[in-house]
Amino acid sequence: MRRQILPLSLCLILAGAMPAFCCATDAPAVAAQTADSAPHGKYYRTPGIIDIHVTPLPPGIVREVDVPVVMRDGRKLYVNVYRPEGAGPSPVVLAATRYGKDKFGPGAYEAWAKASGYEIGRMTISEFTPFEAPDPAFWVPHGYVVVHADVRGAFKSEGNIGPNTEQDTLDYYDLIEWAATRPWSDGNVGLSGVSYLAFNQWPVAALRPPHLKAIMPWEGITDHYRDNAFHGGIPETRFRISAYTIGLENTRNKSFGIAEDYPAMLKAHPLFDEYWQQKAAKLELINVPALVCATWSAQGNHSRGSFEGFKRIRSREKWLFVHGRVEWPTYYAPESTALQLKFFDHFLKGESNGMQDMPRVRYEVRRTRDEHEVRYANDWPLPGTRYVPYYLQATTHRLQRQPVPTAAQASYVSERGGKSEFDLRFSRDTKLVGNMKLKLWVSADDADDMDLFVGIRKLDQSGDEVHFVGFGGNPNDIVTRGWLRVSARELDDRRSTPWQPYLRHERVLKLRPDEIVPIEIEILPSGTLFERGSTLRLVIQGTDLIDDRVLRHDDSVNHGRHTIHTGGRFDSHLLVPVITD
Repeated sequence: MRRQILPLSLCLILAGAMPAFCCATDAPAVAAQTADSAPHGKYYRTPGIIDIHVTPLPPGIVREVDVPVVMRDGRKLYVNVYRPEGAGPSPVVLAATRYGKDKFGPGAYEAWAKASGYEIGRMTISEFTPFEAPDPAFWVPHGYVVVHADVRGAFKSEGNIGPNTEQDTLDYYDLIEWAATRPWSDGNVGLSGVSYLAFNQWPVAALRPPHLKAIMPWEGITDHYRDNAFHGGIPETRFRISAYTIGLENTRNKSFGIAEDYPAMLKAHPLFDEYWQQKAAKLELINVPALVCATWSAQGNHSRGSFEGFKRIRSREKWLFVHGRVEWPTYYAPESTALQLKFFDHFLKGESNGMQDMPRVRYEVRRTRDEHEVRYANDWPLPGTRYVPYYLQATTHRLQRQPVPTAAQASYVSERGGKSEFDLRFSRDTKLVGNMKLKLWVSADDADDMDLFVGIRKLDQSGDEVHFVGFGGNPNDIVTRGWLRVSARELDDRRSTPWQPYLRHERVLKLRPDEIVPIEIEILPSGTLFERGSTLRLVIQGTDLIDDRVLRHDDSVNHGRHTIHTGGRFDSHLLVPVITD
């Protein structure tokens, strides 16, 4: 273990795609070619890639490096501790990461941007901020201890690294209780972090560690099967594999192995069985105060789970922060950190600061990719939402308010980019906020199964598409989307609502020849203003809606033509959530 009181100087060590900082008292600052000197740190700019301001850690912060923490099975996990010099016991902000507690700076974001092709955006972090983790330069001067831990098997931590195993959750429990009992701790521990550092908070909070006083999951899935491994029963074939196989292999402690063969598990467990039940967070057991961040912009990864987490946890004191932008700059933005501080000051320090009077839901209604309105409510789904059905008309390819009296069909070739589209032109400004649901009657001409990809696009008054920010920073995404493998159509009636179907995923229901079946597709939450004269376009097709380098579904069952049945007894319709001022 090394203990340092850090000076203002720093040096940047380029370590592949993940730069790390080290302390060097008299060494000149060395940085990548894209870095520009500034009085208080450096700016890392690559046009269309990153624009990150990296600042020095303020003086007077004690940094303890590679502190060993012994788990209940004897394995050691290693942590870094940042605490105020000379201060008494303080509350702790803890984050457990598999991306490296010692991997700092803009390198991880630049690597993501280059791999995805998407711009990260502008943000400010300190020289000792790991990827997606709380920034000690912000928290320690506000009277907190920050602890960054490498999860089991990552980098120096011992044991077999695994994708979200039960052992990982037990380790997090032990880290919380260890941090609460150190001399520098006052016994109050809160959790914070983005993505991986968010979704590992849900299962450990369900175990109710005695010293865990609040959680702050910033965009984190809660159900690995439904949220990102099998979208509507369709396997996701790119992000999951790369994140867990390449990622785990590159970050693991080479003295140990990998806990499970995740790609093999994906093939062995195509249905929601005990394997996936073990990985799903037991949300109903969570009772600690929670500040949950959800987003319109991470569909297919974090969006669904964050909203489900907020709805289902039993915490009496919970808040929801909803945005439609890139996750990382939003996490570190001044508005976000001010709310985060207010939340932890109240629940970790006991300050009476007005947190209890804050509206429980803060959300954004997007007009365009760059324009949005911030609004507030006291619950989710939003109280007073009107769920309005619009019926598909196959002959005109329009959506209409009244049921269609005459049966008709619309069809497309499923494998080669064919699609059916249905338009709704608005006669007045309309805000749609929440889940949509698509009810369809479908059949397949030459197959016993169908993969359906459903999207909502916005067209302006001139008929040009309005784009929005998507997962990982995609600047040309659509409003929202949903998926369904028709053989996975069986609903859980107990958990479904009129506006959000919940699929069981416990058995396969193949189509019989010429069989027409009713299906319901969950369309992920979104918040969008459709101005008078603008158009909502419903798209139904057999392939991914956009050419995304991050999320893909390349293992399709589609063959031949898909047919959508509308009108008469075929009440195919889109249910939309309308809110009023």
